[in-house]
Amino acid sequence: MSGNLSDASRFEARVHYLVAFIGGFLGLFPIVNVAKVLGSAQTTNLIDIVLAALVGDGRMFAFHALGALLFCFSVFLATVLPKRSKIDIRLLAMLFNSACAVVMWLFPMDLPAVLYLYPTFFALSFQWCAFKGAYGFTCSTIFSTNNLRMCISAFTEVFFNGDRSFLLKAVFFGLTLLSFHFGIALSWLCYHFLGNAGFLFALVPCAACFIVLSIQRSS
Repeated sequence: MSGNLSDASRFEARVHYLVAFIGGFLGLFPIVNVAKVLGSAQTTNLIDIVLAALVGDGRMFAFHALGALLFCFSVFLATVLPKRSKIDIRLLAMLFNSACAVVMWLFPMDLPAVLYLYPTFFALSFQWCAFKGAYGFTCSTIFSTNNLRMCISAFTEVFFNGDRSFLLKAVFFGLTLLSFHFGIALSWLCYHFLGNAGFLFALVPCAACFIVLSIQRSS
């Protein structure tokens, strides 16, 4: 499986696992607070925009619409910056994630629920665009539904259809899932014992990722 893999592709995969850990760690914030919704994806928020419009709740419509705009603006930045500047959006993603962790720490607990989604709407959507996968596989670092599908499908190909060419794919998606959910587990422990201050632990893997990417960029 690994004999034909380059050092660069292995490095890219290891960074991907670290970033998936960060995605899981930060993604827990709106769930354990009053929002009770994953802030890494837009599906629920877009549904809530429609529902707010249907019932005529202008205030909630505005809150959810602003959340969608934050998500879209983040994707816009991650798409336009590589073409219009020399900024490495991978490094910028780690800075945004670090800022996200600080905002989570400072967030008061008496705001409308949707506002707790804003930090991850912006930071994790940018991360999603900055880290698209490894080994030629497109793989999210901020949620896991499609990753689970790809993992199960690949392992099925290997063990039931006898096609070992899917082994790298199976292992890659499997390790991404493990990294993401390890991030969730550690995030919950930090939150359980330290409250919102526990999300500051995200600064450690963000700094580690920033450093290794900077070294790779300068070498």
